Amino acid sequence: MKSAVAAAALLVSLQVQTAVLLTPIELATSDHAAQPSVVVAPREGFVVTWQERETEANHLRFAVLDAKGVEVRRGLIQSGKDWFVNGADFPSLAVLDNGDWVSFWLQKTSPGTYSYEIRSVRSQDAGKTWDVPIVIHDDATETEHGFVSMAAAHGDQVRLVWFDGRQMAGADHDHEGAAEHMTLRSATLGRDGKLKDQREVDDFTCSCCQTDAVRGAGGTLIAYRDRNKDEVRDISVVMHSRKIWSKPATVHADNWTIAGCPVNGPALAARDDGFAVLWPTMASGEMQLKLALGDGKRFAAPIQLAGGTAELGRVDLANWGAGGFIATRVRQGGTATELVIDELDGHGTVVHSQTVASKVGGYPRLAQWADTALLVWAQAGDQAGSTRIGIARISAAPVAKPTEM
Repeated sequence: MKSAVAAAALLVSLQVQTAVLLTPIELATSDHAAQPSVVVAPREGFVVTWQERETEANHLRFAVLDAKGVEVRRGLIQSGKDWFVNGADFPSLAVLDNGDWVSFWLQKTSPGTYSYEIRSVRSQDAGKTWDVPIVIHDDATETEHGFVSMAAAHGDQVRLVWFDGRQMAGADHDHEGAAEHMTLRSATLGRDGKLKDQREVDDFTCSCCQTDAVRGAGGTLIAYRDRNKDEVRDISVVMHSRKIWSKPATVHADNWTIAGCPVNGPALAARDDGFAVLWPTMASGEMQLKLALGDGKRFAAPIQLAGGTAELGRVDLANWGAGGFIATRVRQGGTATELVIDELDGHGTVVHSQTVASKVGGYPRLAQWADTALLVWAQAGDQAGSTRIGIARISAAPVAKPTEM
């Protein structure tokens, strides 16, 4: 009997997943810092980017943090006026195979609210100096261009993907109205400053949900919120592999019908030749967060990570542990928005959840490097109207050894 109980206890101990450890990190910024993002620079650690707003200027900054979350150095990417600064449509940074850094910001092109272009800038020395900015689209229309995702594309090349409003040029449209005609476009950019492989990836999409792009062993997968003439706005993916583009494919037919953009996009993670897609949907009437696993062309039936009227979406996703994932989401907790992190097993099932912070704004971002990850978000400051950058280092909690009974 004792051996049977001990065996049962051992089985339970092996099945229980422990929570990830969260270590808060202080990052010195102004009282008007927001729109953070984070990526991995394999030679140094993590690169956090954010925007700071002053009365007449905006600044795009970066800080390098090592694997322990200690700040190594920081710098300025670009400063300027007439930027389009928006909590949902924010800059990021990509580290390329040759070590170059590429970032971008959104620059106004006319007095119109949604009239701005994407300006990309490259550093060949890990942020010490920056090249002359380049506009990544050549249409020159005074329309919306944004929600950019980037992925390394071998050597000095970066693949950029964005929502492009050139089809709306000259039209009398409302940004959230049915008359808008947003498309998804892509191009690659190298040190020579020349745009290559310029193409329209999808000719009719949602207008202002975040996109995502991630490179796996077999190619680069792009995820975005699609749209059809009946206003169904589900998540689609496109694969680029060996110079061949797949056709857009729906990850799962949620059939979320909504006449305006929900401003709530998908997140991707890649492991070897497999991919995971996480996304929010309100097709059932209340928010559900779903995750599906597949090879980039076909995906299994999704599982639901969370749901309910308190859930707000704003998700991100990263690999974690031996085949699992960590996911982040924002929910309404009482009188303040809360940031929640979920630990998932290899099947996408939630095994542990914990609240990271409250009074969270914007769209928190994740980056994973070896057995460590970094989570960044916009945090309400102590003074009314002030914001700062919240950061937490994520590490694995020690697993308790099974004890005999």
